[in-house]
Amino acid sequence: MLQRMFPQENSSLKALAGLADQVAESAAILSEMVGSPEERYPELLERMLNHESTTVDTLFTTMTAVRSSFSTPIPREDIYSLAVELNNAVEKLASAANIMHLYTIVRFSPKAATLLDLIQRQAVLTSAIIPRLSELQSFDDYWINLLRLTKQAVRIAEEYDADAL
Repeated sequence: MLQRMFPQENSSLKALAGLADQVAESAAILSEMVGSPEERYPELLERMLNHESTTVDTLFTTMTAVRSSFSTPIPREDIYSLAVELNNAVEKLASAANIMHLYTIVRFSPKAATLLDLIQRQAVLTSAIIPRLSELQSFDDYWINLLRLTKQAVRIAEEYDADAL
């Protein structure tokens, strides 16, 4: 009865999925930057900074959706934490783009492209699963794939560090 009077709002999950899409797009822009000559860095950095700004707007949209809904599909604190972490991921990718531009870093280990690809794949998986968080069913494949990608990313990051040293 209570559920019919106050249905759950899924707008917060849609906005959260949008944040995960923003992470994937940020990784794609940084990937493009890694594969570009340094002459394109200013243009790509500008794209990244605009994208970061759009991500902050999406974060505010998510927070507004959470605050304005009476009943959320998952706890508000969880939505807030996920939103902040996804925004932080975009900020870190934007920071990496800025550092590449400032120091005109042009040589990369092949591991950098692999790491960015893994970040994109994780973000795409996350974006696909977030709208289904209200169901809390059939997440096994998602968790297995995400754990596999995470372990692979850790190994690649360790190899990247070894290459750098």
